[in-house]
Amino acid sequence: MKKVILIFGVLGVVGVVMLFVFSKMIGSGIKSVVETYGPSVTQTPITLEEVQLSAFSGSGMISGLVVGNPEGFKTPHSIKLDGFSLKLEPMSVLSDKIVINEIIIEGPEFIMETGLGLQKSNIGTILANIEEFTGESEAAEEEETSSKNVQIDLLRITGAQVKISNKLLGGQALTVPLPDIELTDIGADDEGSTFGESMKVVFQAINQGIVSSVSQSGSAVGEQLQNVGESAKKKLGGLLQGLKKAADGEEE
Repeated sequence: MKKVILIFGVLGVVGVVMLFVFSKMIGSGIKSVVETYGPSVTQTPITLEEVQLSAFSGSGMISGLVVGNPEGFKTPHSIKLDGFSLKLEPMSVLSDKIVINEIIIEGPEFIMETGLGLQKSNIGTILANIEEFTGESEAAEEEETSSKNVQIDLLRITGAQVKISNKLLGGQALTVPLPDIELTDIGADDEGSTFGESMKVVFQAINQGIVSSVSQSGSAVGEQLQNVGESAKKKLGGLLQGLKKAADGEEE
């Protein structure tokens, strides 16, 4: 009887160790994909501090995700996430499609650096880079061999702030709240979506949310422009009008 108990005890310890190792493998795999593959899609530096994930429950936290800027932009970054939670189906990492049940992001910081036109914004440029990558057949073939497909059942972004950076502001940044963003069933078909295709869906929603939020934030922006000259105010007004037209689907 004691031998049986001992055997089960040893098996239990081995099982716990294997789950721990498996958790570390999944976490390091996510970190590797984000930091090495992500920049080729966005054409920006991307760093990720830590991934903590339970191979038993599939729940975890990702900390310190920072998406830099495309070449030519001066702000420190475009997106900064101190931390966010996710839950996935652990065994799906062994298949061709990783199933992520949910990604919940609270309080992220977005910086929208722009010239006088929306087409010159850092967020818009990143989206264009992603669309170019996913639209090129050669890049798409490379993607298929470099990354598993994914399915994201739910992605929710809440409590976001958007900082608007423009040279007309003389170093001042306008801060605008971003409405909640909720996306469902990304890559929900049998094959799922590639990493680049999933990023495109997310960045399209972020870009549209920022453009719409900024274009409709006249009073909030006005209160922050008290120290800006009249000429700059007029030019910024033109920028906001351009953003509103973009949000309404009109030509700039």
